[in-house]
Amino acid sequence: MATIGVEAQVVTLTLDALLARNFPISQVCILHPNEHQPAIANALQRLRKERSFYRRNGLNLHWLFQPIQDGSHYPNDFVTERDVALLLRVLYRTVARLKRKGFRIHLSIAGGRKVMTAMGMVVAQLLLDEHDHVWHLLSEGKLLQSKEMHAQKPDEVVLVPVPILRWNLLPSTVQEILLWDDPYRAIERQHQLQQQQHWQLLQTFWQKLTPAEREVAEALVRYGEKTEALAKRLNRTAKTVRNQLQSIYAKYREHFDLPADAKVRDRLIADLAPVLTMLDKNELR
Repeated sequence: MATIGVEAQVVTLTLDALLARNFPISQVCILHPNEHQPAIANALQRLRKERSFYRRNGLNLHWLFQPIQDGSHYPNDFVTERDVALLLRVLYRTVARLKRKGFRIHLSIAGGRKVMTAMGMVVAQLLLDEHDHVWHLLSEGKLLQSKEMHAQKPDEVVLVPVPILRWNLLPSTVQEILLWDDPYRAIERQHQLQQQQHWQLLQTFWQKLTPAEREVAEALVRYGEKTEALAKRLNRTAKTVRNQLQSIYAKYREHFDLPADAKVRDRLIADLAPVLTMLDKNELR
């Protein structure tokens, strides 16, 4: 699966490199902007002609040309937020459809505008798994300038695997988002899961504090005062409150795997604000 702009050879050079690695390619899916542009039309025409080249070499590939289009909205380029949102939706729907059919995806992000690369990575993080791949293509400048559709020498083209920082989703959640055709819904679902996980971590952290430390942490979050003021408010010595704060900070760093010298006062206050809301409801005491 590849996004393209005006350089049609990016698709065939990548395809050839994948076939040289003995990947079992059965389908080529090309996502493209408005084909009424002469340069895009020319690129697509060149690719359509290449189908016979692969047939002559014994490869019966199915070719799919997917326009980045929604009704009358068929942008020449991606210059507005609406254009980019359309690009993301079409990429997402196309990959989700192929994944539902059981395909393993090789996503090429070498062709087209940089925003196409960026949106391709978003979709990869949402939908691809350990059996799929994202590739970037490196080739000699002379080869691209020549417009040749195939490299004469193997070392003229290098495929670079792009690591995917996949979101940590349960298998059931992956199957859930594959049923949707809306990437924004999938992203919102991921945000919900991240918030739930963070909330669970905060609850666990709160339980690690002693009763006296909880009182200090609660006063710190509610009033944001310095040590001396907190000590006076809690009727404790400044030394005692200072030691308790240091213990709270140390436990926070350890719990969230932060460096030992990380300054965490402001972050802790922001994180514990929702915990205090639950405290006010007497749900965590």
